[in-house]
Amino acid sequence: MQTPEFLLAPMDGMTRASFRSVCFDYGADGATTEMIQSLAYGRAKRPMSPAFQEVLARFPGERSLAAQLIGSDPAAMAESARRLEALGRFDAVDINMGCPARKVVGSGNGAALLKSPERAVAVMAAVKAATSLPVRLKLRLGWDAAHITAPLLVQQAEALGFQSVTLHGRTREQMYLGPVDVPAIRAVCDAARIPVYANGGVTCAADALTFLRDTHASGVAIGRAALKAPWIFEDIATLRRGGSVRSRRAPERVALLIRLATLTCAHRPEGVAVCEMRRFCGWILAGLTGFDAVLTRLNAVVTLDDYRALLEGYLDGLEKRGDLEIHPELLPKPTLDTVSHRQARRMAKWM
Repeated sequence: MQTPEFLLAPMDGMTRASFRSVCFDYGADGATTEMIQSLAYGRAKRPMSPAFQEVLARFPGERSLAAQLIGSDPAAMAESARRLEALGRFDAVDINMGCPARKVVGSGNGAALLKSPERAVAVMAAVKAATSLPVRLKLRLGWDAAHITAPLLVQQAEALGFQSVTLHGRTREQMYLGPVDVPAIRAVCDAARIPVYANGGVTCAADALTFLRDTHASGVAIGRAALKAPWIFEDIATLRRGGSVRSRRAPERVALLIRLATLTCAHRPEGVAVCEMRRFCGWILAGLTGFDAVLTRLNAVVTLDDYRALLEGYLDGLEKRGDLEIHPELLPKPTLDTVSHRQARRMAKWM
């Protein structure tokens, strides 16, 4: 039996090379770039122009990385796949048919292809014929409950010789709300002859293992839970060895945030990178004493040196008080969108 893999799921605006590197440090088995717009990239006069350098960046230590293409024009998708292979820096090409964002589906891309299976298959066939790299597919169950097209498209992926599929257990209509449909994912996994990775709603390491067991998937692709806890991949490995997950104390969290900012500044303007770190600080410092005051002060920080000094000063204060642990009462309350699969199954009974 194949050893299950736990991947970092692609998230536009989030899974840049810097954040992927942090997740690989914690043991992620693979990752995918942000979305590469095929109409723009396939027609660009210079495929490595500054406009594409950031999304195409790959840092040392990224062990298994797929380039994610999005689009609905078979010719543009094929040309983009050829160009990506020519770069020689990616291990696979991933076709995005799962993004539910209005601006994406409004142009017929992402999850919009779930409404047009014939067009979707044409895109898949064009990309597969254009590259010798392994090709993967990421999709949702369907456009809505009346149009569940994932089983058909997974069959087509098998027939075309795709390497794997990642299946998000909601429809586009659901966006990211409500529990994922575990039985629907399991039915696809049981019928598939290629690896299927389950995706959607995982909140912690134990949850990921429950999801893996319940869906019969080959692995799990983890998205927003990794934003809040990149160490989730290490936690999963610990649980699979029979160990106990440890609490991440303030020194590790602060060191992580400083490393992430340093890496991000390597491929983004310093001011932009530091500004983007505010949301990561909100996620990763949550539960520590005084973290909300730090977030307020971060609004005035625009340089990496000042950012580092603020976080190091905050940590120094915590160390002097001996207050380095997470306080559960300070953590944000979970919403239906972020509850565990065990909670979701219970909540589904009265929804």
